[in-house]
Amino acid sequence: MGSASIGRRFLLLLLFVSLAFHSFSALAAENISILSPKRTHFAGQPLLFHIQPKNIVLPDKATVYYRAIGIRIFRRIPMKKETPVDFRALLRAEKVIPPGIEFFFVVQDKTGHTFTFPKLDPKKKPYSLKIDLDKQPPNILESSPAEGSSLSQTRPEIRITFKDKETKVDKKTVRISVDNTDVTQLAKITDTELSYQPPTELTHGRHTVAVEMSDVCGNRMMPQSWAFIIPRTARLQKANTEIQWDGEFRRMVSKDENNQDPSWHLQSSATLKSQLESGNFKTSLDANAWYTDEEGPGPAGDKFNLNNYLYKAQYGKQSVALGDMTVEGTELISQSIARRGSMVEMNLGETRAQGFVLRSNAITGFDHLVGVEDPEQRLVGVSLATDLIKNKALTLKGAYITGRNHNPDDYNVSTLEAGTEGDIYSIGLSSEFLKGKLNLEGEFSSGRYDSDVSDNLGKESGKAWRTKILGKGDSYDWEAGYKYLGPEFQSVVNATGANNRDEFNAGFGLRALSSNFRITALRTTDNVEEDPLIPVIRNTTGAFAYNLAKTKWPAFFLNYTLNRQDSTKEPNNYSPIKNQTQTIGGGFSMSGSRWSVSPSYTFTAFNDKSITTDNDSNTHVAVLSGSLRPTDTFSISPSVSYTNMHTDATDLT
Repeated sequence: MGSASIGRRFLLLLLFVSLAFHSFSALAAENISILSPKRTHFAGQPLLFHIQPKNIVLPDKATVYYRAIGIRIFRRIPMKKETPVDFRALLRAEKVIPPGIEFFFVVQDKTGHTFTFPKLDPKKKPYSLKIDLDKQPPNILESSPAEGSSLSQTRPEIRITFKDKETKVDKKTVRISVDNTDVTQLAKITDTELSYQPPTELTHGRHTVAVEMSDVCGNRMMPQSWAFIIPRTARLQKANTEIQWDGEFRRMVSKDENNQDPSWHLQSSATLKSQLESGNFKTSLDANAWYTDEEGPGPAGDKFNLNNYLYKAQYGKQSVALGDMTVEGTELISQSIARRGSMVEMNLGETRAQGFVLRSNAITGFDHLVGVEDPEQRLVGVSLATDLIKNKALTLKGAYITGRNHNPDDYNVSTLEAGTEGDIYSIGLSSEFLKGKLNLEGEFSSGRYDSDVSDNLGKESGKAWRTKILGKGDSYDWEAGYKYLGPEFQSVVNATGANNRDEFNAGFGLRALSSNFRITALRTTDNVEEDPLIPVIRNTTGAFAYNLAKTKWPAFFLNYTLNRQDSTKEPNNYSPIKNQTQTIGGGFSMSGSRWSVSPSYTFTAFNDKSITTDNDSNTHVAVLSGSLRPTDTFSISPSVSYTNMHTDATDLT
């Protein structure tokens, strides 16, 4: 055999090895992008899990497993498939507690292959997320009328929007006074907004507004006040338009050959706010649009899209709206209904009537600008609220909604959910006595609901009701309530709401000097009608919280939570549930003009009595965080934490 023939064979073999090496090196390992959670979360707020699989062919299902730090057993939440490569799940607010949670993901493709993330032993080495406590007071975002403004109206609407950076504002602590007179009982207060219109005309001259509030953790905002003027001239016209634009461009500096991410990515957002006023007439248009692009074919969906818009026209107390809006509902139907559509509101004396037509599923974009063109994707509703006895001594509120959601795809993406339709009504009564020191509420709701329009079962009827007694004074507030949700009760507005459950709750808060105390209790029973196929599960939770915030003193907090879970009437081969979790935490914070320091400590004890294996555990978590700002343009915020967990089953720490 000649040397030339040997050389050719060697060259072919070398070429084959080179091609094989390049082919295999191009296969990137399976991975996921965790879009949420990414950073420290705050207790008492719902937590979104949001992932996107990478290099997994045809991902089909995803599940997130989670547990509170100090708890041994992981709980599972199936994740909703929003797009072919986008999965989401929501953890309820009451499950999000300090010092944090641990979690991992399981993704399955359509061939049955399963992938875990983290990949190696996720139960022992899961992802972790710190859950912190809110320590900052709320702040006012916008107020109207503005400071020093001159108004043409003698009964101007006073509107204030507010926000708490870390948690949310406690509505019960919001107070407003006009010209040193407390008018809180006449104001409409939501989680983010306060509005008040004087019942009679204000005199010409200067008028002062003062507002104060606290967040749900007891952090109190210092009272803020401003003034406006009603001149003797009767008419004022106003027009303004504001456009805000922001953008971001990312370029990859270096790239590994196995990295499939685009080398560059561009995204930008534009927000329009416009308003026109003339006498009693007001009109406004708000909108937000975004543009995104990247290397290659670009991101899935439209590059340019309309995120939301809202047009409103108002004359006196009557108004119409078109676009992406939030309609006020009821506690049993849905506290709020956020959809695209149209609404008309009429007010006469102490009576308010609303009529609305909304799209039944949430959408964005330009394709469904009005939102209610399709009769199979439409909610139609009316509501009426009126004072049967003046001064809110007895108020009646009724609502009726009917609709269809035959294609329940949200945000322009496809899902496999069945089409639904139904109708529901609600009647509620509330009364207020002794200037808010004693309030009574009651609501009854009944509806019919078809959870799958493709079958022949039709609609099933269900009922629910609730009652509450509450009150508040200058230094205290309290409440107690009961809610029953029948086994067949379902709202066409909120198809994923709980049913076959009852709830008892009670709470008391006291503000004395610079201290805030709060005690709460909640007991829920699932499967209250005792379906023999599933157990009856009871959860009982009690909590105590104390905050001290005194000027020139360190801010101090202490909290304790006790949760017990047990089951009865278990089906055959079903292990009973019986466990208890206790959590106690405390700490303080100090700050100067350019520094702050905040040490805290949390202890969690888990006692599981439902199984033979001893799964009891104790967890200690100590955190020291602070900040230093040497100059106006430079700051550092270090944080150190120590966690010690001992589990009896393994006798490991």
